[in-house]
Amino acid sequence: MGFNIGSQIDSVMARVRKATEQVRTNMAAAAQSVKEPLADASNAKPLDVYQGVYLDSFEPERAAKKGLVELAAPPPPGSTAPPSGMPVNQAEQAQQENGWKSTQPTVVQTSKTGCAEAALTFLEQSDSEAPAPLTQQQAQEQVRNKADTLATSPSGVKEQGVDVNLTNGATPAEMGAVLGSMGIAVTRSSAECNTRMLSNALNKGELALAQVDSNALLNTTLDPDKQNQEPGELHWITIDGINPGLTDSADDDLYHVRDPVNGAYWMTAADLKKCVSSAKENHDGGGVMTIQKEKDRKTKTPEQLEALAQRNVERANVLGKGNGGASRRASIAESS
Repeated sequence: MGFNIGSQIDSVMARVRKATEQVRTNMAAAAQSVKEPLADASNAKPLDVYQGVYLDSFEPERAAKKGLVELAAPPPPGSTAPPSGMPVNQAEQAQQENGWKSTQPTVVQTSKTGCAEAALTFLEQSDSEAPAPLTQQQAQEQVRNKADTLATSPSGVKEQGVDVNLTNGATPAEMGAVLGSMGIAVTRSSAECNTRMLSNALNKGELALAQVDSNALLNTTLDPDKQNQEPGELHWITIDGINPGLTDSADDDLYHVRDPVNGAYWMTAADLKKCVSSAKENHDGGGVMTIQKEKDRKTKTPEQLEALAQRNVERANVLGKGNGGASRRASIAESS
């Protein structure tokens, strides 16, 4: 009897180990198979309950996502945790310690060129050290006020040749300037997708902004025979999470993306590299910059914020001068 029980336990544990290995092997595929709907898009609805792909306010139709099998490992014996095959943000604690929160929904862009403003609004709303939580409307108004001040007042940023106007999207320099006025520093920047730089920054509790080609971003969700071979437009996304791969190479990592058109989802380092590379090849822009909130940012003097904005502009210029303001719908059918 004891031998039979032992054999049964060994069999169960073997199945657990096999399921766990399958989850890790297919993590990237499982990550791509689920997206959250944009809470701000009142007409968001699932195309297929088994695919988790959502329409947004810009897209009356879109191609179905590749059908992928989701695997979930059973919990360890004695555990009450539900089984899950989805990636987990390994940098969440470090980000919380740095004053970022990730519980608010992704901010949807409200115009075809509004991805930059939406990304900045998300960052303004992500401040866990604010005296009181901001609504999305309040955060958006603060971003617009800062951008308007930069556009209308004499400043060192203007002397650097930066004219801020978020209504038409934003160049990397414009993003850097507004970030500085918000008390957020650009810590590093790369005209390529430097995954080691990006992963190191995320693991330290920083966030990142990436300027990518919108068609290349859309193509990461499509089968090869359905992909659009034409370049799209420059598009801003926020990266606020990381799940490490099975090797020491950052090229195996998964990144959690906040897309102003299609919500929050995970994407592979390889896919992010393709999106940035396409932006560099087809537009005068593209790249990644890591960012971090300054301590006591709300109490900094205007002079301190202006100096920060100027430093940000210098670092952001590495990404080029391309203006990011696309939606995925525009990338398929019309230019923004």
